[in-house]
Amino acid sequence: MKEIIYVLLNNYAEHEIGFLPGAVNTDEQGFRKNPKYVNKIVSSTMEPVKSIGGMRTLPDYTFDTMPKDYAALVLIGGLGWFTSEADNVLPCVKEAIAQGRIVGAICNAASWMAKQGLLNNIQHTGNGIQQLQMWGGENYTNEAGYVNEQVVSDRNIVTANGSGYLEFSCELLKMLENDTQENINGWYKFMKEGLVKLCSPRARFHFNTIGLFTRDNKVTVDFYTKTFGFTTDWDGVQPNVEMTLGEMRIILFPRNAFENMVSQTFQYPEGLIGTMELAFDVPTFADVDKEY
Repeated sequence: MKEIIYVLLNNYAEHEIGFLPGAVNTDEQGFRKNPKYVNKIVSSTMEPVKSIGGMRTLPDYTFDTMPKDYAALVLIGGLGWFTSEADNVLPCVKEAIAQGRIVGAICNAASWMAKQGLLNNIQHTGNGIQQLQMWGGENYTNEAGYVNEQVVSDRNIVTANGSGYLEFSCELLKMLENDTQENINGWYKFMKEGLVKLCSPRARFHFNTIGLFTRDNKVTVDFYTKTFGFTTDWDGVQPNVEMTLGEMRIILFPRNAFENMVSQTFQYPEGLIGTMELAFDVPTFADVDKEY
């Protein structure tokens, strides 16, 4: 089995390592019968390394004795990245990137990556663009590559902000192909939403969408995006438009395109938009006809 090596510096953030090792070793049945990976810790010395919460972890390797062949190098955030201790990590990270290994960096570890110029050719995230600029100084030249998300992966490098530890773990599990995509997504949903919500009876249905039939999609899209802040991936060509704002969703469809689709012409009251659509989620496709 190949190893996943976690870099822990003194005063590391223990919550940022919390999800990943357990998901590597266990599944819904308990310990995995045939795990693909084994978890290992590397630090500056073989002495116990202390977390910001006072927990002590015994390393498996120092930076001088860690193996050359491993699956992923995961840099856990914390206060040690402010210190000279972090200098010991740089050769390992550069070598991992050069060899195309998976490298993960969360919170201050991602900021440290910016400081070393290691984020300049990839899309990435971190604890906000301002912090990356502050840490990186002249060495950080890729503000255009910053993505304001919990986690971002590009070219085998995974970055996350300090509150994105669950998303960080999920993305690394997928890149490592630790399990099927379906199982990893199920694990993420369980951890994100919790046992009570997932095991509670589902509502008969819940309100999902407002659909508007339009004369001019572009005018309507401009109104909802500029006035209310809805976002959309609409290409400006397709008749169907989907816009979202948080959990709210609006879909648009031109009246003439709808009439062509159903081969029927409709009459609308003078001066009014005419028709709107309400959509509801139901548990299964079979429930659509039943509820109708």
